[in-house]
Amino acid sequence: MDGFYLLAAGVLEILVVVGIRDIALKRYARGCALYALGLSSSLFLLYLAMKTIDMSIAYAAYTGIGVVGTVVTGILFWGDKKSYKKLAYLSLLVASIVVLKTAG
Repeated sequence: MDGFYLLAAGVLEILVVVGIRDIALKRYARGCALYALGLSSSLFLLYLAMKTIDMSIAYAAYTGIGVVGTVVTGILFWGDKKSYKKLAYLSLLVASIVVLKTAG
């Protein structure tokens, strides 16, 4: 169950970035709501996951999932540039998270 909490926390981290983007685009009501909801819920789920997962592994995985999710969201919905280098580095990040989790 802790793995699910960690994965959900990382995915909800994407809401934080979407909220920040909305605030930057002057959509304050939606941006603040997404930011607050994303941050509070993702940190709560991270807290639940860290009850049994080491802090160093949990936080690294949490941020890594958020980074990968944000990059993919940017490519799919915001018109961010995609490249083979970006895909290679994201794959490296995912592989690092997997190895870190199995080593822990």
